[in-house]
Amino acid sequence: MKLLIFFTLFILPFSLWSKTVLYIGDSHSVGPFGWNLDESLRADGNEVYTVASCGSIPKWWSTGQPTPCGFFQRDLSGKKIQLKKAKTPLISTLINEVKPEVVILEFGGNYLLLPSDQFIIDDIQKILTTVRNSGAQCFWITNPDTRSNHKAIPRVARLMKEAIGDTCPMFESYLVTHYPKTGGDGTHYWFPAAIKLAKQWAQDAFTAYKEHY
Repeated sequence: MKLLIFFTLFILPFSLWSKTVLYIGDSHSVGPFGWNLDESLRADGNEVYTVASCGSIPKWWSTGQPTPCGFFQRDLSGKKIQLKKAKTPLISTLINEVKPEVVILEFGGNYLLLPSDQFIIDDIQKILTTVRNSGAQCFWITNPDTRSNHKAIPRVARLMKEAIGDTCPMFESYLVTHYPKTGGDGTHYWFPAAIKLAKQWAQDAFTAYKEHY
C-alpha cells in the first residue's frame, strides 16, 4: 500500500503538468531552435504537435500559402516530415485535429520588412482570436536578434506587445539572443557558429514557457 501511495504521488504532478501542445512558427522553428524547443516540450511529458513554415506570418496559417524555403512537422507520435516546399497548414484544421490545451506561436521575424503597423497588429490579433475561441491558451515567442534589418526590431517589438496585450504571455527572444557579427545570412541561426546560440535560445524559451504552463 505504501509503495502504491508513493507511486501515485510521484506520477500525479507529472500528469498535472503535461499538456497537449500545438507549436507553430516560421523559419526559426523549421531549424535548430524549433527542433530543440520541440524536444524540450516532449521531454517534459507533453503531447506535442509541431509545424513550421519558412517565411510565414500568421496570415499564411489562415490562407494556406505555400512556403518556398522549408517546412518541418513532427506529429503527436513523434513522426517527422521535412520538406523544402509545402502548403502552410490551416490553424483551424490543426486545432480541430490536435485539440491543444496550449498553442505556442513563434513569429515576428517576417514582420521586420512589412511597412504597415496596422496590418501587423491585425494579423496577430486575428490568429490569437482563433486560438482563444478554441478554448486553448497561448504563448507567443518573438523573433530573435538579427544582423539584417536589426533597426526594425524595436518597432516590431512594440507592435507585438500592443497586439498581444494580456491575451497570452510573450517571450521576447531578441532580449536573450545576439546574432554573430560574421557568418550566416544575417537572420537564421542555422550555421555552425549560431547553432549553439539557437539551442540556448530554445532552452530560455522553454524555461519561460514553464513559468506559465
